[in-house]
Amino acid sequence: MLTLKQLDTFVQVVELGTFERASQRLNATQSTVSKRISELEQATGLQIFDRSRRSARLTEEGERLLELAYATLDGAKQILELNEQPDRTLHRVRIGFTDLAALTWLPGFLRDYTTERPDIRLDITIDMSRNLYQQFQDGELDLVVIPQVPEAFAQPGVETQLLEEVEMAFMAREGLVDGPRPIPIGGLEHYPLISQGKRSGFAQDINRWLSHQGMAVATLTADNLLALVGLVAAGRGISVLPKLCVQCFARDQGLEVIDTTPSLPTISYYALYHGGVRISLFEELALRLSSAADFTSPFFFSEHKLSRSESHSFKNM
Repeated sequence: MLTLKQLDTFVQVVELGTFERASQRLNATQSTVSKRISELEQATGLQIFDRSRRSARLTEEGERLLELAYATLDGAKQILELNEQPDRTLHRVRIGFTDLAALTWLPGFLRDYTTERPDIRLDITIDMSRNLYQQFQDGELDLVVIPQVPEAFAQPGVETQLLEEVEMAFMAREGLVDGPRPIPIGGLEHYPLISQGKRSGFAQDINRWLSHQGMAVATLTADNLLALVGLVAAGRGISVLPKLCVQCFARDQGLEVIDTTPSLPTISYYALYHGGVRISLFEELALRLSSAADFTSPFFFSEHKLSRSESHSFKNM
């Protein structure tokens, strides 16, 4: 027999991500939670979770049941609270960003979107892009904003939305790199190259491009973008960095852009999200992210934001 307790347990497992956390929220044992889920599957005749995964990931049937479970529980709550205004159902979306988004447009987006959509709870993860993509594949994240991942475009059930093309540039401490500008890529070979590590998507893309130009891999790595800029400002080497963003917050640190031939490619940032019955919600969110995405200026410069033309006046040599 189908019960509200089974449906509530099901929703808690989905929202919290694991049976263990759901048992803690419900003040029940894990075996009790597992039993309720099994009873729910028996009562509905549906296979709700894909048990081949390391975490609790919904099947297509589970996705359809989730929306009905929300509606059923909300209806039951309204019946029990006829004399009160029922709380609005919160739709939970687990979403991941890299530190470049967190340093630029993400804080403003979260402030505005929370006001626009109080019915949606965004659970935010900030990490390296390859780690985020792995969590996305494992079903631990619903949507990620990361540099282009070629294999994602061929993966069934994955939708993509282009957010922005980010201009990249070689940067170094002023005076470190000699010679006329633009400088041939080969002319930078004898300077130490500093980069983010293997878990960075844009670092992988740039390193692959540099390898095709005959340049060696980075000799020094720093996964944190601010730490990377700090190493460059200290004169420890050259690095490929998001041009306009770094120009804003490091313009007083004695950094310069090193124009090269050929010039560096841009990096495409995409929103990746799973299909399924919640695709309309994810599509709407991805479009809203697209309208907000601006990787050119740090959020802490928002009140004194430089125009693009002002940014281009930064020393180009």
